[in-house]
Amino acid sequence: MRVRLCLLTAALALVPVACSVVDGGKVQRVDAPRELTDTLPTTTTTAVTTTTLAVSTTTGLETTTTEVRVEGVRLYFIASGKLSPVIGSLPSEYALSQLIALLQKGPPEGEVGVGLRSAIPSTVEITALPDGTGVAQVLLPEGFFDTIPAGDQRLAVAQIVMTLLDNTPGVGQVAFNLQVSGPAGEFIPAGQLLTRADYQTLLASTVTPATTSPLAQQEAVTSTLAA
Repeated sequence: MRVRLCLLTAALALVPVACSVVDGGKVQRVDAPRELTDTLPTTTTTAVTTTTLAVSTTTGLETTTTEVRVEGVRLYFIASGKLSPVIGSLPSEYALSQLIALLQKGPPEGEVGVGLRSAIPSTVEITALPDGTGVAQVLLPEGFFDTIPAGDQRLAVAQIVMTLLDNTPGVGQVAFNLQVSGPAGEFIPAGQLLTRADYQTLLASTVTPATTSPLAQQEAVTSTLAA
């Protein structure tokens, strides 16, 4: 019996984790600890976003200088109840409506425009077109003369007639869509053809008809004004 007890004790000593001895010499089974599992370190994978920046290389644009040909034009303004010419400029091959629009802007600033004025309203639209027969057709808006003093109405018409005929080769007459005032203040019916000679008496001095050369126009006006 003593030998068996020693063998049993030795066996229990070899498996200490499986059982234990409690009070009274009885053996009580003890639950083995949970199986240990090797745990790998937690690996965090970070998604790497590759941003490609579009690098714009700005190359200085080549500056191109375009020459714009201008042409001298003779504009008629009022001084002491008479018409006096002033040289202005427009791009070559301008339209007649551009010529009238420049006239509507009034006399140029500076010494050249001193003492000059215009009787043409600047806030209205005036259309002028050559009809291919040597006539410039001028379309005035309704009520055009309502804001122009009676004494200035013939001068306003003369400004348009003289400016158009002095700067438009191939055009020798002007016709209006409305009744207008003649050089003496008389009524001229719509559509009647008017020429440069009709308003010659309203010129401040004798001005020769303009040529197609801007330089010739400038020289003609300068010599006239000097006289």
